[in-house]
Amino acid sequence: MTRKKNRRPLVCRAIGVGLTLAAGGFIAIGCSRPTPGEQDAHGSPSAHADGEPVARGPQGGRLFKGDGVQMELLIAEEGIPPEFRAFLYDERGHRLPPSEARVTMVLERFGGRRDSLEFRPETEFLRSLRSVEEPHSFTARVLLDGRGGRQEWTYEQREGRVELRPEAVAAGDIHTGVAGPRLIEVRVETPGEVRLNAEGVVQIRPRFPGLVQRLGRGLGDLVETGDLLAVVHSNESLTDYEIRAPIRGTIVSRDVAVGQSVDHESVLFTVADLTTVWVDFALYPQLASQVRRGQMVRIHAGYDGSAVASGTVGYVGPLLEQDTRVSYGRVVLPNAGGRLTPGLYVTAAITVDRVHAAVAVPEDAIVRTTRGPAVFRAEGPTFELQPIVPGRTDGEWTEVLEGLEPGARIVIRNAYLLKAELGKSEATHDH
Repeated sequence: MTRKKNRRPLVCRAIGVGLTLAAGGFIAIGCSRPTPGEQDAHGSPSAHADGEPVARGPQGGRLFKGDGVQMELLIAEEGIPPEFRAFLYDERGHRLPPSEARVTMVLERFGGRRDSLEFRPETEFLRSLRSVEEPHSFTARVLLDGRGGRQEWTYEQREGRVELRPEAVAAGDIHTGVAGPRLIEVRVETPGEVRLNAEGVVQIRPRFPGLVQRLGRGLGDLVETGDLLAVVHSNESLTDYEIRAPIRGTIVSRDVAVGQSVDHESVLFTVADLTTVWVDFALYPQLASQVRRGQMVRIHAGYDGSAVASGTVGYVGPLLEQDTRVSYGRVVLPNAGGRLTPGLYVTAAITVDRVHAAVAVPEDAIVRTTRGPAVFRAEGPTFELQPIVPGRTDGEWTEVLEGLEPGARIVIRNAYLLKAELGKSEATHDH
């Protein structure tokens, strides 16, 4: 049973690309070609392109008729990986033993890939020795050797495929790339806070009790080593003495006023070197075993969550705090531009592992469907949805454990437009 080519006209659909006309609505960027016939479960056509119904067998599968034998073929998957099953009948529809024939199939897939399937007889049917990989979209060649000699049938099954005009692909800014090996940094994220680097903070106290006569600097001033900060009249010597900055830095606190009486315990100024800061980040019990000194840390801050600095873990707390049961880690970061203000809440992304993935794709290439994560294979202006099993990710690239081979061409930008195009058919897909 060889299918005829579909002669129906193209059906144009509108895809929103973020550009709205003055009167509202979307810009139509392409036309998708309908697949041959209406589709049942797994996209199996239930009618020929000319409207003739597909013959069905007692099990609900596709029925092929030959010389002295009939074969019913279906995909079974309830509670098992998808597999083909073939039931044999004589010309009057009576069941034949599966051992009376040998069945093989060749599936020609999108992009020139090919699957060869052998069948093994069971008690009531023949079953494919390999599972049927997703998507269930292919041109199938079925060979049966048994009664009447060799029988051969061909049929098409389409699933998750969309075709656009080349100008539509350009208008939608749909870009493609090649999946391949990549080093993926596995990261964990945890909240943190920017703090003063305690090793660069000095509290300045008077040498002798007395009365503050004059102040030379104010809160927020940048001072150099030796700059005059205050003059104090000593209660012991009854003379004035100067207090000068011991380091270069910024005055982050000034707790004194002219005329104030001070003693050895009074903190007049706090000067901090803000060219470096600490970022302390929380280490919850589930993270503590993964984080070690020397690991790379990226600090993200701001509304857009962009990375503002990076460094290495310099300290990991060995104990959990009594009240919170949380430990903490620390990274020392340069802060020459002053972007990391003490007190700022940030997110610390810590690289805890590096994986050499055999196949990896950009995160933007992955679309989420009702059947799980997937990407779009690409061949010219034609695209087909390919389910995948993702592995580890660094937020930018994701490892693909199943579903793609190295060198596969996929959509890497604006794949969501193609997902929207398939939305209606996906909603009716019977899995």
